[in-house]
Amino acid sequence: MLLEFFQAVFPVIVCAGLGWMMSRKTTLLNNPALPELVTRIGLPCLILSAFAKMDTGLLTMTHTVAAAVLFLALSAAVAAVGLKLAGLEIRWYLSLLVNPNTGNLGIPLVFALLGEKSLVHAVVISTLVQVSHFTLGVWLMSGSFSPKKILLNPSIIALVIGVLWTATGIATPKAVLGTLTMLSGMTLPIMLLLLGRSLASIDFKNMSNLSVIGGLSVARVVLGVTVAYAVAWLLHLDPLVAKTLVIQGTMPVAVITYILASQYQGPKDEIAAVIMCSTVLSLLTVMGLSVVLL
Repeated sequence: MLLEFFQAVFPVIVCAGLGWMMSRKTTLLNNPALPELVTRIGLPCLILSAFAKMDTGLLTMTHTVAAAVLFLALSAAVAAVGLKLAGLEIRWYLSLLVNPNTGNLGIPLVFALLGEKSLVHAVVISTLVQVSHFTLGVWLMSGSFSPKKILLNPSIIALVIGVLWTATGIATPKAVLGTLTMLSGMTLPIMLLLLGRSLASIDFKNMSNLSVIGGLSVARVVLGVTVAYAVAWLLHLDPLVAKTLVIQGTMPVAVITYILASQYQGPKDEIAAVIMCSTVLSLLTVMGLSVVLL
């Protein structure tokens, strides 16, 4: 099982490592248009392509959406209580614990470990986590958020179109499917390259309070695994959906949390260190879970 795990995650690690190295040696990944390309074209096409290839019923997708929403709600409730008891500010740390890196790392890992059939569930979960980032995360750190930006998010629009198209039962034309497949093919490699660039750009030289960093890193992974398994049990999820939710829930702190903390003058150095520590813990945890998942 461990050999299967390493074979599955090897491309993920290599691509992220390549992004890290490229950001150190070149400026190829510094173009701000790259993240925009993924956000506006890559992810929406990946979502639509996954829906077009989906051979499971739409009811399964309803279960996936319900599972993701319940996962986020339970995580927020448990994390809020934990932060209160620990004496840490909910404003800065709640989003960190609730919203894992289901995009840059989660989607590629799910695809690598569970195959193409899991991709549609992975992108749906990731899209809802993205919504949580820009509602819960932005609201907490800035004090306000814009519903209009959420409704106009390309991934949300693609998700709605995908659900509506699937509900009609009409087969996707081969020409359209081929186009979506071609455009979505760029998404995962670019996401991993950008993940490597983001990790390389984080400055945590001035980090302090190692106990808080360690505690938050462990809490992110343990909370994610525990809540994901609880949701899978409560909703009696299909095994593939359950495995996808567990992997996505086990992911580390998202890089976007660091970006938001930097933008709103939060404890960005501490959060940077938590990202690095939780990434290591997350991969080790998924490696252990792979014995059950694979």
